[in-house]
Amino acid sequence: MSDLAAGKAGEYLVCAEIILRGHTAFLSEQGLPFDVVADVNGRLLRIQVKTTRGPRAIPQRANHTAGYLFHIKRCGKGGAQTYGAGDVDIFAMVALDTRDMGFIPASKARQTMIFRSTALKGQYFDEVLKVRCDKIRTLHAQGMIGSAIAKEMGLDQSYISRVLKGTS
Repeated sequence: MSDLAAGKAGEYLVCAEIILRGHTAFLSEQGLPFDVVADVNGRLLRIQVKTTRGPRAIPQRANHTAGYLFHIKRCGKGGAQTYGAGDVDIFAMVALDTRDMGFIPASKARQTMIFRSTALKGQYFDEVLKVRCDKIRTLHAQGMIGSAIAKEMGLDQSYISRVLKGTS
């Protein structure tokens, strides 16, 4: 599938989603800084659609975990330009492989945004870290001392202490 076809598919999916939510939506003309116009409760919103075919490897400390990468504020051929203030009201991000999408106000969008794959839930660094910290706190609440927790989990005792103090 060409980049143009993937982009068009994303635009049509966004229109369909907005219509299914009870609003009016239609594709804009080529050459405008937005792809879709939606009438939401009497207000016209300009929506720029960003589409990706599937997840990419995203660095997560020593490992790479899949996520959906969107270069939100780039536009023009090869992404050489950026959107100006007032060009777009909302950015829509579409993952073609799952047909998932998200919407974010232009004022809250970052230059590049990464969304996690639901298929990999629990494997991202911060999720693994939370599970580890919860286990440390549970073992401590059950009466296990820091050195025993460190030995059982194969972690440094100073790390266990930081978690229990709430500084890690």
